[in-house]
Order: sequence, then structure tokens, then C-alpha cells
Amino acid sequence: MLGSLEMPQSRKATPKAVIRPQEHSLQKIQKSINGRRSGVLGPCIEAYEAHIGDEGEPVRYLNNLTYPLLAARDATKSLIRAEMTNRWRDKPDRTETAIINSLKRSAGTNFQTMTAYALAKYLEETGSAWYIQHPVPKELKSALAIVFSGNVEIEGESTEDLVQEALEENADNKDAEAASVFVVQPDVDILIRNSEWSAANSGREPIILLSVKTSLADRAGMAARWKTYFDQATNPCPLSGTVGCSYDKLGIKMPNADKYHIYHVIVTANIYKLEGRDEKARRGELNSGQTRSNTYMFDLKLTTRDDPSADTPSDWHQFPYIIQFLETVSTRFGLPSRASTTLF
Repeated sequence: MLGSLEMPQSRKATPKAVIRPQEHSLQKIQKSINGRRSGVLGPCIEAYEAHIGDEGEPVRYLNNLTYPLLAARDATKSLIRAEMTNRWRDKPDRTETAIINSLKRSAGTNFQTMTAYALAKYLEETGSAWYIQHPVPKELKSALAIVFSGNVEIEGESTEDLVQEALEENADNKDAEAASVFVVQPDVDILIRNSEWSAANSGREPIILLSVKTSLADRAGMAARWKTYFDQATNPCPLSGTVGCSYDKLGIKMPNADKYHIYHVIVTANIYKLEGRDEKARRGELNSGQTRSNTYMFDLKLTTRDDPSADTPSDWHQFPYIIQFLETVSTRFGLPSRASTTLF
């Protein structure tokens, strides 16, 4: 007599864990950092991690980010000097200039990475509904492009098609010309979005663009220009169609103006001429007339430099103020400031 056969039991598939956007963005940044720790980014991240320590309130992640940037300067310069000395060993007279230029470039990229890392850590640890994207997706930059057609109508092509053509014509530049169209993309380094917003929500999605600069004198111009164009493109002239309307002459348009509600934020380490002999210059550039003319158009102005020697005008805030700003935007759009416990 045959014994009863045991039928194999089907195994239930283990549901794949879904990573929240906040955790995903932090993991992505950490992976990028770990791949660059042996290079010029390493000293900056080491100084930042020593600066925040292992214990304390999460707000410490955002405090005085200028300090670790400056603390890492000598170690960063040593790495750059070794690299440039080897690169220009046949032309040693170029070494010092190469070191200076490389140090400036690395300071900018290191500051952006550290700022993104700090924000990602804070938002993930506090359970915020807000999360960052860094680098900013190319698709988003293209979606926020502003078009100047010079009021030349190009038959058979939509504004969106013209934008795409212009961007494909010169994909490496922020500005490109094609078919009589001039396109300007936003100068944005970090994007902040709310994970609880969905396309089913009525109205435009609130997004926050951060332009992150070590100093403003040489680097704020691109961000300021796009913000000015954005304000024009999203506030059409009531006299459009009449003779002499400057909007019509420029042919300024933004294809996705109704898709997003944009807040543009400028963030600076405020270290321009910090090592100079001029005592006034060492207090920072935030009080200068040039800074005021280059930053008045931003929705929020933040500095990461928090020391007694720095001048901080009343219309500027310390970087941790972004926490309050995110709360305000959440309230305005009826969005939670903390993420739900449901995986999505």
C-alpha cells in the first residue's frame, strides 16, 4: 500500500521592501560619498562628521556647515597639490595656478555634496515627508526650462518641442540655441519634494530649488537670472498683445508653468575674501550692494556661516531655518510635514 503522498506546499513570496524616498536619497548620497572619500571630498566629509558628532538633536546636522568646509581646507589643498605637482611635472610653473583653480572648484562641489548629505540625514532621521534629490534629475531641469523665442512663430512645433530640440542641440550647456529659440535651465543644485504629494492632488506640486554656492560674488548670477526670468514667465504681462509689449518682444514662455509651484532658495557658505586683509570683507559679503542686487528675487536666503565675526542681515537666515520653511510650505499646501508610516 502506497503511503500518502505529501504535496509540496507553495511558498508565499516575501514582499519586497519598499524604500522610502527619504531613505533612498540618503543611501544614494552616502554611496556617492563613499566612492569619493579617497579624493578631495574626503577631508570635507571627515570634518563634517567630526563636527556633528555621534549624539545630539538632529538639527546639529544643519548647523554651521561653513565650519567643516574651512576646517578641511589644508588637507584638501595638500591632496590637490600632490595631484597637480604630478600632473604638471613637465611644466612646474603652472602648478600653483592649477592648485588655486582646483581648490576653488572642489570647494564648490564639496560644499554642495556636504549640504545635500546634511539635509538628507536630517529629513530621514526626523521622519520628514520632505526628501531631496541630488544631483537634480535632468528631466526636472528640462521641465523647468524657460524659452525666449523672440516672438518668432515656428510653424508646426510646440513650445515643448522647441525646448527639447534646443536642449538636444547642446546638451552640455545650460543655455542652448536652436531654431531661433533661446532656452535657459535653472541653476539648481538640490531639489526638495514632499513624498505625500501625488499627481491626484489638485493644483501645482510645491517644489523647492536650492542653489548652493560657496560665495555669491562670482556664482549667484546664473541662479538669479533664471529666478528673474521665472518670475516674468509665470506672471504674464496684462498688456500682452498690445503694441510695444516687452513680453511679446522677448517671446518668453515656460511650458510647465502650471505644473509646479516653485520656491527658489539661495544658500551660501559666505566665504568670499574670508582670508583677505580687509576686516570688512572678512565679515562676509551678505551686506554688500552687489549681493543685495543679486539675491533680492529669491524666496528665501540662507547662510551656513554661523560665527560672531560674520555679518548676517535681517533678510538672511541661518541654514536650520529651512526646517521652519518646510513646515510653512506643508501648511500652505495641506501636506503633512511628517511622512506616513505606509510604504509607498
